[in-house]
Amino acid sequence: MKTFGETIQKIRKSRGITQAELSNNLLNRTTLSKIENSLEEPSYQNASLLIKRLGITQEEFDYIRNNYNLSPKEQIIYDTLNIAYNSQNQKIDSLLKRCQLISNDDDIQMITSILEAFKTGNIIEARKIIIPVWKHRISKIENWNILDLYVLNMIFFVFDEETMIGISNRAIDTIETKYPFLKSLNESFALNKAAILVHKRKFSEAIPDLQKACKLARATCRYDKLFLAKGRLAICQKNKEEAVKCLNTLKAMEALDVYRGLQTEIKEFADRFNEN
Repeated sequence: MKTFGETIQKIRKSRGITQAELSNNLLNRTTLSKIENSLEEPSYQNASLLIKRLGITQEEFDYIRNNYNLSPKEQIIYDTLNIAYNSQNQKIDSLLKRCQLISNDDDIQMITSILEAFKTGNIIEARKIIIPVWKHRISKIENWNILDLYVLNMIFFVFDEETMIGISNRAIDTIETKYPFLKSLNESFALNKAAILVHKRKFSEAIPDLQKACKLARATCRYDKLFLAKGRLAICQKNKEEAVKCLNTLKAMEALDVYRGLQTEIKEFADRFNEN
């Protein structure tokens, strides 16, 4: 692992930033030079400000400092967030064993609970495990961080509809205020919120979220989510031709899980297309 100063210097040079530009109104250039040469350690506040001035997050800085490798904890979190299906039992078991190797860490304890909930394969049992995580940790946090937001997106399915909508609104506001680069996550929360509103037959309320999801899906090139959003929007707007077109496109793309989901929604709300 590189020293703090070596990492600062590497990122600064790669971005074409001079020592004078980086240290301006924060510390003098000589002090920055000493930091970069590991002759002096900055205060926690100055270290944080230097990283921020380089235009990266603390997580990105740590990743670069660790020679572009994730720490064992970071790797566990990354692998958990990329579980595609709750039924991937072999992968879940492997992650649980890796979690046991890291003790006294709140994030890993939270990940362990989520993995155990996934393993139950039962919504009632999963809710018993996850709701305490929500009540005792995430709900009490005033400012959700990126991990909190990703975790909420994973455990969304255990909440009642009103709680889901409240979480979605707060998550979307947090992303747009603090983490605008998380477009794909913003898109997921918008789609999830819209799905709930459609299920409650609040079609006009769902339309703005679906329009937002379409825009974000185009920006992130997630065409499976784009046609899901467009298909759901067609249901809201009583446009059967457009809904079927989106369904067929998803099938042609071989996005079969999304295809089956939209197909179910179109059947559920078939009465919409017969209304004047």
